[in-house]
Amino acid sequence: MQGTLAALEGGAGLFVFTVTETGELSNLSPGSKVAFRNDEMEQLGSLGDSELDGLLESYARSGLSQSRGSDARTVYISRDLQGVLSLTNRRSEAQEKSARVLAQLFTGSPRLLIVGGGHVALALARVGEIVGFEIVVTDDRDSFANKDRFPMATLIDVAEPSDAIPRLIGQGETFIVLVSRGHRLDEEGLRQALKTKAGYIGMIGSKRRTETVLRHMAEEGVRQELLDSVSTPIGLNIGAETPEEIAVAIVAEILMLRNGESGSRMLDVRGK
Repeated sequence: MQGTLAALEGGAGLFVFTVTETGELSNLSPGSKVAFRNDEMEQLGSLGDSELDGLLESYARSGLSQSRGSDARTVYISRDLQGVLSLTNRRSEAQEKSARVLAQLFTGSPRLLIVGGGHVALALARVGEIVGFEIVVTDDRDSFANKDRFPMATLIDVAEPSDAIPRLIGQGETFIVLVSRGHRLDEEGLRQALKTKAGYIGMIGSKRRTETVLRHMAEEGVRQELLDSVSTPIGLNIGAETPEEIAVAIVAEILMLRNGESGSRMLDVRGK
């Protein structure tokens, strides 16, 4: 399916169900497929049974909301004495004559779009790669935005932020970090970033520098709620000073927000 490739390239996640054994459900055909995309639970194909399609849609909806990567497992489907279908992914709970369906989840890695190619950007790319982000880098200087400097990057674009960000935003989860070298580039980058659906926009810089950028955006008519969503000062407060420490603080903040957590010490939440 074309949707599989799109999902692995960062598009909407995709659950594909394939009948491997029909069991007691004689209306099924081995090899038949149905799939669901997570953007609006778009259904692709059918197993020829609307009740079963609906059951698998519910399973896909739950799986897509909880999963972070690709996966494959067998689910077991049976019908009780009242004719009601049920599903389990536990072999021990399956009925003897359950139908077997291979459930395959395809998702791409979340994209970390780094605007800037300096010391913090390089450290950020290294840390981001370790935790599983697809690394994408843009800088207007080819001496900084190149494969020798960023070997972990899947995409590198030598361009102004205003040109690069629309090209690099990606189809799926994208997190934008503005770590460029100057006020003008920050402003260009933020202007474009706020037009996207990025899951996170963070901007580095001194208080004076970031306040200047945000004030200019407000004067241009950008809604205050959008400006309030920008993470600046960027990262979690861990006393970071070196580029590597700053990178850890930024990635930690992104993961905290993405996972819906508080950023509290585990020691403090252990007993709760």
